[in-house]
Amino acid sequence: MRKRNKRSLMESYNLSASVYDQLYGEEQEAKYAEGLRMTPPVNGLTVLDAGCGSGLLLEKLCDLTSLAVGIDFSERMIKIARSKIKLENVEFVIGDVENMPFKNDAFNAVFMFTVLNNTPKPLQALSEVWRILKEEGYLVVSFLKKTFTRDEAEMLLNASRFEIINQSGEKTNDYIYICSKKPFYPTPQ
Repeated sequence: MRKRNKRSLMESYNLSASVYDQLYGEEQEAKYAEGLRMTPPVNGLTVLDAGCGSGLLLEKLCDLTSLAVGIDFSERMIKIARSKIKLENVEFVIGDVENMPFKNDAFNAVFMFTVLNNTPKPLQALSEVWRILKEEGYLVVSFLKKTFTRDEAEMLLNASRFEIINQSGEKTNDYIYICSKKPFYPTPQ
């Protein structure tokens, strides 16, 4: 599925936005429950849901965080998320996870469920997450099993300088990882 171009993928999500929760809500909820079970507390943190879709995960995070931001490239999905979540501590951005419009070190935690299978350049998306994540921040990411092997998922995480601190994959259709940001030390010249 990674071979689909962004435009056709965006059109597909825009077309299915009104029925997304009915089609995939239960499956996504299982992933969120497993990921949140393994995740450090998000109370009072600034978090990003990268590829937020219709806001299913943000509904769970918004009461716990000081600021929850959702980014998605589907305008219709963002419109649905905005209609469901009307809180002052929640913001929505229409944007691309491969080139996010956020400052460096902006978030304490980034959640990225079922996104990289739809991203033409998953390594670039993970590098963007590394850039916007604070030094002590963490990433909660899932890799769809029918798109990625466990080895491929871990290779991408290592290549983008994340350290895996916890993982699961038995209870859902995804491999789920909790990762910390590895410090970057340039090679001496």
